[in-house]
Amino acid sequence: MYTFIDSIDDLAFLNKELMEKSYIGVDTEFRRTTKDNMRLALLQVNDGEEIYLIDTILISDPKDHASFLFSNSVIKIFHSCKEDIEAIHAWTGKVMSNLFDTQLANAFLNGDYSIGYQGLVEEKLGIKVDKGETRSNWIRRPLSDSQLNYAASDVEFLINLYLEQKESLNREGKLSWLEEEITFLSSRIFEPMRSPEDIPLELTKAEEKSLLFRFNQIVELISDQKNINCTLFFSKKNQKEFLRLAFNLGQKESLETITKWRSSLFRDSLSNLLKDF
Repeated sequence: MYTFIDSIDDLAFLNKELMEKSYIGVDTEFRRTTKDNMRLALLQVNDGEEIYLIDTILISDPKDHASFLFSNSVIKIFHSCKEDIEAIHAWTGKVMSNLFDTQLANAFLNGDYSIGYQGLVEEKLGIKVDKGETRSNWIRRPLSDSQLNYAASDVEFLINLYLEQKESLNREGKLSWLEEEITFLSSRIFEPMRSPEDIPLELTKAEEKSLLFRFNQIVELISDQKNINCTLFFSKKNQKEFLRLAFNLGQKESLETITKWRSSLFRDSLSNLLKDF
């Protein structure tokens, strides 16, 4: 069951209620035609007691009545939050904070880095979630009952996942890593860095191959030791880009381009590796 919110007055009333919550599950439905052209169509919220579907087409301007999304006292729980953050920014013009991402949390706990929401719910809770309206037209109105039920199911179990994952992350000392990772991800969405692809790597092909191989060995070893998904820790694509920076700009400058939790895990190993080249 869900409550449909389609007026600014109802949103204002709901906003006051949600501002009192410690955490909420959030998801979005949107239409994206290009990288910079995104329109939020529906905002789903689960406050632990009820699910709300907010029609962001009918409420095209939330004014100040979506402040729960930006409150530092309300944790917003997403699954794979990157595009949701962008969609909400397109609707409000504001950047979110105080987020939790169940997909990233799963990877920090050595689970699948790219697992979908439905897959994670089935794996962790043993519940199958409907996938039937994944490719719906969310801009067209009215939305069907099937669409609305599907949208509601996308936030139904986020809080369950969050409570279990938060406990595990706290136990393993990784909650601050996740928080830093999400802050870093958000900053890169709205303040993209220069791509290192154009920076030449002044090594022979054989030296470059050896460097990449040895660095990947370091990444895999640390991933095993810390029980972290290897792709989350450092994908092979990111390894190559990072080494371009490290080799050409120096270790200190390159480490400043990544999260502190990452750099703390392999700083010494990187220093020893670069000495050989």
